[in-house]
Parts: sequence; C-alpha cells; structure tokens
Amino acid sequence: MNLNEFNLALKMIQDDYKLTSQELERLSRRLMADDREFERLWALYKRRRTGKTDVFIEGLKELLES
Repeated sequence: MNLNEFNLALKMIQDDYKLTSQELERLSRRLMADDREFERLWALYKRRRTGKTDVFIEGLKELLES
C-alpha cells in the first residue's frame, strides 16, 4: 500500500463526507488492515458519481458500521 495515496484518500473522504475523528479512525484502521479493501474503496471513491447517484456512500457506511 502506498502511504501517500492512503493519506490522500483519507483526507479526501473526510472532507467530502464530513467524517468525525472517530469515524476517520475506524475507517483508517479498517483500511490499513486490508490492502485489497483499501484498493476497492479507493477505486470506488474515484468513480463515485454516476449521474446524480453516489455509489461510494454505501461502501463507506458499510465499513463504518462494521
């Protein structure tokens, strides 16, 4: 995992989705534990807009709830 890309992803996600520090910490731990999960989520984030539908938010909610 590229740590610069990881930090950029967290910063962008935090800014766009107004995550609290607790949510950001939970997401960070979860993504650090699994490279494939990070790659999947980051790819989903980069193509999150499909018309007016945000396809990223469901994946984000799933990670924050579990």
